[in-house]
Amino acid sequence: GMAQGFEEQLSNAAAHSLAFEDRFAMLVDHEATHRENQRLRRLLKTAKLKVAACVEDIRYLDGRNLNRELVARLAACRWIDQTHNLVILGKSSVGKSYLAQALVNAACRRDYTARYFRLDDLANQLAVYHRQDAQRLTFRTGLHTCDLLVLDDFLTTPIPGETAAELLNILSAREGRGSTVVT
Repeated sequence: GMAQGFEEQLSNAAAHSLAFEDRFAMLVDHEATHRENQRLRRLLKTAKLKVAACVEDIRYLDGRNLNRELVARLAACRWIDQTHNLVILGKSSVGKSYLAQALVNAACRRDYTARYFRLDDLANQLAVYHRQDAQRLTFRTGLHTCDLLVLDDFLTTPIPGETAAELLNILSAREGRGSTVVT
């Protein structure tokens, strides 16, 4: 943060010739950048991505039917502002999960909160909590209130009826409050 920036200034002879206001402005910029980076790290950690996916690293190979312009528009995250949802469809192993995680990364870089789950992992996590458990309520509130919720591999494995009903309740509670991506 600011202390590290000050130490860097002390060890840089060129910085000594700058006016106080310029050096102070550099320290404030250093602190602001530090805080932004810390927030991004927290958002990405909370999102719990499985891979470090990034829209800039997407490969637009023939046969993948990926539209570079559409991906760029999605990465701008206006659809999250409008609480629109997104369904990513495609054959097995074409990169749907990677694209979804890259969009989470883009959302976090734009200061949105996000959570990523494989649906079977989410179902298992919900099953672990007891109905009256306070942690269950906290967990569900986090699902309801995050700006972007990704449910990867949606219904590719069977889930119990009770869990399916709970999932529908979560999706219903998110309506108008946050965006959901399903792959």
